Amino acid sequence: MTGGTITVGVVGICGAPHLRRCLAALDAQREAPAFDILVVYDPQLGDIAAMAEDRPDVRFVANAGQRTPLELAARAVSEATGDLVLLTEDHCVPDTGWVRALADAQAEGRAVVGGAVEPLAGTTDRDWAFYLVDYYRYMPPVPEGRSPTLTVCNASYRADRLAAVADVWREIFHETAINDALSTRFGTLWLCPEARVAMRRHVRFPDALYERYAFGRLFGCTRLEFQPAWRRWYYVVLAPALPALLLGRMAKASFRSRANGGRFLRALPWTAGLVLAWSWGEWLGTLTRRRPRSELVAPEVGDLEDPAPGRTATRVAAR
Repeated sequence: MTGGTITVGVVGICGAPHLRRCLAALDAQREAPAFDILVVYDPQLGDIAAMAEDRPDVRFVANAGQRTPLELAARAVSEATGDLVLLTEDHCVPDTGWVRALADAQAEGRAVVGGAVEPLAGTTDRDWAFYLVDYYRYMPPVPEGRSPTLTVCNASYRADRLAAVADVWREIFHETAINDALSTRFGTLWLCPEARVAMRRHVRFPDALYERYAFGRLFGCTRLEFQPAWRRWYYVVLAPALPALLLGRMAKASFRSRANGGRFLRALPWTAGLVLAWSWGEWLGTLTRRRPRSELVAPEVGDLEDPAPGRTATRVAAR
């Protein structure tokens, strides 16, 4: 991308320690075009509100009344002022060349550009399973080129194109529906491996199970808004095959490298439980068209540097 302004939108869902780490990584960007930073966060995360005085260079927006990641991301897009909007979440740590890579990868025929997501060093097997079920499609090594999906944790959008499909994302940023709408009108989804973020979330396993169930159910009911009615029964009938299909895809992505293949085997019990929770939620959402009782992220526990169980918990969202 040549010329134009850039806004980096950070969705705050985990809390101040994660956000400080994310902002420090953005401060360390190298050879990047100028960009401004916008943080949209769950107002229940009081520790983020307290950060505003320390970071006058960052615009903080408390999304009062809307706390889910999809709602926060939609607000971030609506508040962004740049010609190019880069999105990530506070638990992600962008590589030093992240902004430049996403900006440089913009080209005609590419509707949306996204990048790779990898786990931070020191991630436990349980945390790695939590990472895998959400980001296996973007786990390095990944090839550059067309991609069927991109993650909102590492993506860049042209503001004028987002405006053209504003009816799709005005209330919730359902990345699948938005990316489909953009690719239909403007070109392909493009994966750029050089645009990397690393992440680690450490949550209690019961909370992780509920989060996967809830977001699976949310996905199952909201995607029906953008697809033909007959697809509802297609998804319902094929739902029993979903756990095996997802685990197979995760295994294939993991065994692209020997290290990840071994990690997949060690983390398999955790991964299987999370996949079953997601699949059950997706099936219920598709069948009932009803959203889950709560759509908040699982609360973080432990320390960012040492996520061992038993450390002091920091609760970021009460269900």
